[in-house]
Amino acid sequence: MTQSPNILLILTDQQRWDTICGRTGCRTPNVNRLATEGLTFERSYTPVSLCCPTRAMLLSGAYGWHNGVFNQIHVPERMQWGMRDGTVTYAQRLSDAGYETGYVGKWHADFIKGPLDYGYRRTSFVNVSPVIAQRANQIPEDDYARIRQQYPTRLHDQRIAHWVGGDEWPVWQEFDGPMEGRAMHFRATRGIALLNEFADNPKPWLLEVHFPEPHDPFSPHVEFARRYNADDIPLPDNWREEYINKPGMNRKEAENYRELNEEDVRQAIAHYWAYNEELDHHIGRILDALEESGQKENTLVVFSSDHGELLGNHGMFIKGWMPYEETHRVPMIARLPGSIPAGSQAGQLVHLHDWAHTFCDVGRAEPLPFNDGISLSDLIQSPETTESRDAIMNAYYGGEFLYTQRILITQRYKYVFNGFDIDELYDLETDPSEMINLIDDAGHTEIRDGLRRRLYEEMERLDDPYKSRWKYHAGRYLPHPDGPSGPHLSGL
Repeated sequence: MTQSPNILLILTDQQRWDTICGRTGCRTPNVNRLATEGLTFERSYTPVSLCCPTRAMLLSGAYGWHNGVFNQIHVPERMQWGMRDGTVTYAQRLSDAGYETGYVGKWHADFIKGPLDYGYRRTSFVNVSPVIAQRANQIPEDDYARIRQQYPTRLHDQRIAHWVGGDEWPVWQEFDGPMEGRAMHFRATRGIALLNEFADNPKPWLLEVHFPEPHDPFSPHVEFARRYNADDIPLPDNWREEYINKPGMNRKEAENYRELNEEDVRQAIAHYWAYNEELDHHIGRILDALEESGQKENTLVVFSSDHGELLGNHGMFIKGWMPYEETHRVPMIARLPGSIPAGSQAGQLVHLHDWAHTFCDVGRAEPLPFNDGISLSDLIQSPETTESRDAIMNAYYGGEFLYTQRILITQRYKYVFNGFDIDELYDLETDPSEMINLIDDAGHTEIRDGLRRRLYEEMERLDDPYKSRWKYHAGRYLPHPDGPSGPHLSGL
């Protein structure tokens, strides 16, 4: 890269890895066009399958023990209100390096501070807490409220189910009325307006458009819902999993969905796919606007999502502590004409928060304080390289209740340390549906021990406080393959 490129980040919410590029029956022609012109990542993961900590990690390039966000910030069980004072983001680094910076859409990384506090100079239609809106003198819903009055939409159909406790939850919904009244339409429009403003500025720019879709409830416009026939959609092969030798919490969570029959699951998938296709339409509008602005050739476009969605796999929906590929693997594409080979693919293990370090790198900005991720700048220009990390580590502290989980992912295996229950080990090559827990399988003892040893190494490298020798941490609960003489088992 001979000059600092513009950066356009498009981030969705709860979008599965398999929704793009024809991996399933879900249609995403505009994202697929981006893949044809750029690089598609085959082994791209979120560092935690939960909105708030993932978004804080993306912004800071650092794990929760460095940025302060461990779980959801908007629930009574939160461990914190937002990122720790002094947390540095890539937007701040790029702003200091001369970039114009803008943020549109979902925030969800800090309840007290907003984008304007973390290096973004321009914001539009940002979903923030009332505290942030008041401080920033923003009333984020006002303009959209006028649009909704001008273009009213209404609920057309829905399927209501019930949690075990009796509360209702909408599995899917359909809306009709003018497309202009949809929130994703308005959000894309705001993103396009800011893009066009930046295009007239000689300075390089960073623009982010964060869509809350296709987060549950799956709520497509009826025009897109009609494009999918639920009868044609196959059920997940692990829909009726029996959770043999699996953590008991999985079985307990699955009880929430026993009310749903096979038709319900097919309908949920159909509406989820339709929601993704509607979202793709608006992503296409942004990509078209970029090209029309004349900025396409010097703009690094990155598309991804904060986490996935179970969508009936393993008998569950939504996301959380479940360590499976459906929730942790996310779609990811990067395009920069002339620098990133068109139509290329990369099979290396990458993390969503690697982009924080990459943006600083390509923007010739000062590096971030913590090396909890890596720059992908060399990989995106030479995806055929054989140099890559051998493992990545995910860290989970809970969502609406608290517990400890660590996940080590390699090219073939996934080891899950569950502080609350039995551990898990999956061979992703022979068991891609993650049905067979090999944690106690005699034939995999050496592999299990090697992964546990590697997990200890990653915790040490990443300064994970759970690695501590204090008796309430890993040394007490996470078996060390070297036994009592292991470096982390000799403490209190």
